[in-house]
Amino acid sequence: MKRMQNANILISGMRGLGLEIAKNVILGGVKTVTIHDQGVAEWVDLSSQFYLREEDLCKNRAEVSQPRLAELNTYVPVTAYTGELTEEYVQQFQVVVLTNSTLDEQLRLGEFCHCKGIKFIVADTKGLF
Repeated sequence: MKRMQNANILISGMRGLGLEIAKNVILGGVKTVTIHDQGVAEWVDLSSQFYLREEDLCKNRAEVSQPRLAELNTYVPVTAYTGELTEEYVQQFQVVVLTNSTLDEQLRLGEFCHCKGIKFIVADTKGLF
């Protein structure tokens, strides 16, 4: 429990699964959460990402989700990041969670996190829209 309270967590991919992970981590209580996404909200996102609204279309998913996620637990600072996930940026976190990522990105960041002792989780879903 103490490790969780002192963890800086990066969650990449603010579609349905990434948002659900972020929600649960924030409610669980950690030191900080950074949500990451470089994509913009699309119509298909409205069916699975419950913090997106029609007026959020064509806006960055992380930036739109950040204020709504921050309301869940005022003791957990939630920030949005829309840049590239570089090794220099990622090394500030104790836990990295990737969703909606490419295999190349998973392998690159997985190897880096393993070498630095950073906990690394990859999650994905498959299905039909």
